[in-house]
Amino acid sequence: MDSALVLGMIVSEPEVKERLAAAGVAVPKGVSVGFAEVVAQPSVLAAAAEAEGLAGLLVLKGWGDGLVHKSDAGAVRLGLAPYELDFEASTMAAEAAAAGVRLEGFLIEEQAEAGVELLVGVVDRPPFGPVAALGLGGTLTEVLDEVVLRLAPISRADAEAMVSSFKGAELLSGFRGQPPVDINSLIELLLAVAGPDGVAEQLGQSLVELECNPVIATPGDAIAVDARLITREAPKEAETEAPPTDFGPLFAPRGIAVAGASTSRPGFGNTFLTAYKELGWGPGTLWAVHPKATEIDGVPAVPTVADIDGEVDYVVGAVPAAACIDLVKGAAGKAKFVHVISGGFREASEEGTDLEEALGAVARESGVRVLGPNCLGAYAPAGRQTFLRNAPMDVGRVAMISQSGGLAGDMVKGGAIRGIRYSKLCTVGNSIDVTPGELLEWLVDDPDTAIIGMYLEDPRDGRRLYDALHKAKGQKPVVMLVGGRTAQGGGAAVSHTGALVADHRIWDAISASTGVSVVGTLEELLSAIAYLQRWTDADISGDLDTLVLGVGGGASVLGTDAADQAGLVTTPVSDQGQQAVRDLGYGVGTSIRNPIEIGFGPVSDPDVLVKALDPILETQPYPDVVIHSNVQAFFSYAGDGIERLFPIIETTAARAWPHTRLSLVLRNLDCAPPETAARIQQTCLDANLPAFTRFAEAMAAVAAAKRHARNRASITPPEWVASPRAN
Repeated sequence: MDSALVLGMIVSEPEVKERLAAAGVAVPKGVSVGFAEVVAQPSVLAAAAEAEGLAGLLVLKGWGDGLVHKSDAGAVRLGLAPYELDFEASTMAAEAAAAGVRLEGFLIEEQAEAGVELLVGVVDRPPFGPVAALGLGGTLTEVLDEVVLRLAPISRADAEAMVSSFKGAELLSGFRGQPPVDINSLIELLLAVAGPDGVAEQLGQSLVELECNPVIATPGDAIAVDARLITREAPKEAETEAPPTDFGPLFAPRGIAVAGASTSRPGFGNTFLTAYKELGWGPGTLWAVHPKATEIDGVPAVPTVADIDGEVDYVVGAVPAAACIDLVKGAAGKAKFVHVISGGFREASEEGTDLEEALGAVARESGVRVLGPNCLGAYAPAGRQTFLRNAPMDVGRVAMISQSGGLAGDMVKGGAIRGIRYSKLCTVGNSIDVTPGELLEWLVDDPDTAIIGMYLEDPRDGRRLYDALHKAKGQKPVVMLVGGRTAQGGGAAVSHTGALVADHRIWDAISASTGVSVVGTLEELLSAIAYLQRWTDADISGDLDTLVLGVGGGASVLGTDAADQAGLVTTPVSDQGQQAVRDLGYGVGTSIRNPIEIGFGPVSDPDVLVKALDPILETQPYPDVVIHSNVQAFFSYAGDGIERLFPIIETTAARAWPHTRLSLVLRNLDCAPPETAARIQQTCLDANLPAFTRFAEAMAAVAAAKRHARNRASITPPEWVASPRAN
């Protein structure tokens, strides 16, 4: 059992059923009898069933403190007649006692008719709060592990999407001659459990887990035949959010101080001093903090941050973990932000966890906002802010938030190769103070940012992040890479409702509700950002239609597979378009429906692709066209054939079809000499044509652009036009 559940208080099933019925959930007709009454009065259960008017076959259940899984303790009997109840109760009590469980009473209910068995539940799963689940119920819950999630409270649209999208949905519409179930009753039950006025919301911070399993769905109803509720004895306190912060000085500080640079053994602090000097920071704007030195690497040094004679907004803390608390205390009233590079906190040990909590408390008390610990800081070309040497300083409209410092460096340098130009990038590490959700809130309103990317592992403010993603929907595209989404990476287990909230499904739920694009690799993240940078301002449809066109039938099939895996649709080309392709001499032994095989190579004219695409897009304007070329073929079939590729790229990109986003997959680019490969990529950048080396990256990028276009089209302009930044 999940440790979160062990800490809770188990509510008796009769009381749970009363709560459910009061909220409008259909439950079986039944009656509850205390254990003492059963012991004192022979045949009391049969009499109670008769008095309550229970008809048909009956179900007998035992309930008591510590009894979570009744079937495991032998505390359930099905298909009983009234006269069998009392004998079965005595047998049940003996079996439960042998298992170490003391029963407190018995619940008698009418046995529900057969139907589709489902699970409906809500579990509190930090840091996201209550999460609603719908899946296959009964024994199938744990065997098949088919469940769909949404963060609660859910809307009617959420409930409808859950019912239609989980993998057992086929059973609901009538499977192998079975009648379809009453979908509306199931939706109403979901809302009664997990909606804005549902049982979970009524319980508030007391909720640990509420599970109805099974819910039996039939053509006439959806009824919760079994239910359990676990609550906290002491409701958890709501976390206090930091006051609204203007992060402008973080990305464009007036002055910078670096603590931890050495006079004898250069380390991180010295690297930061050098990087800042290279960007023009100097006397009066850059200081070293050192207890004894008066100068380090040509930079004036002072004993403490308070001794700085000038304006300083940002302090780099490259000091040991144990010294970070004093550094933050010393910055109070002088600096707005302290960036803690140091590790050795909760990622390292229990002692480190205690130290991290103390550092967070000091941050709140001092009023200094802390980045990290265990992170590399911020990067913003316009503000000459950096954590890297030789970082590109071209100013763009892309912002990134990363819980990994190492991957943030990859984002900067790997992004530059793809032509990504940044407005801001911030690493947050352990996020004890400044959190991903808080930064995202601010960036949605940042007028210098149009596209946002994120790398997350353990967001400390999951619900705030969720709300910020809702705020971004339709305004600015957000692409997210989440580490630890696999069973091993996230330590997920599947045994009951609590553990059903595995990481990947949480993020699937967040994506479905907020419109954020979740990708699987860093390369896909950067590819999607680069594609959005090129096309986010274009007024092009978010329809899933995608045209795949290029060299080689096998490669075209692989491209189509990648499109399907990304959720795209390779809609067939119209008869008119196919005829136009045949008229150009294609189609003999090759596909011209979609994908289209166009054999362009070292002897092709510059407009070879334009001639093929023009007649297709004139009558069937695909929102996205993914072209793929085989770079090695330009070398394999002609000595200087690669020279023909450059005008093909330039001519195709210059055509600029008004209703179509265009991209190019450069297969086998690694077959070209490094200098030639770099020239090919630069040609694509100069032509403003997004280029990828893998189909998966291209299709993830296309899917992200389509998702943002659909998000923007789904709301009215006043809702998605960026609002002015709050003071």
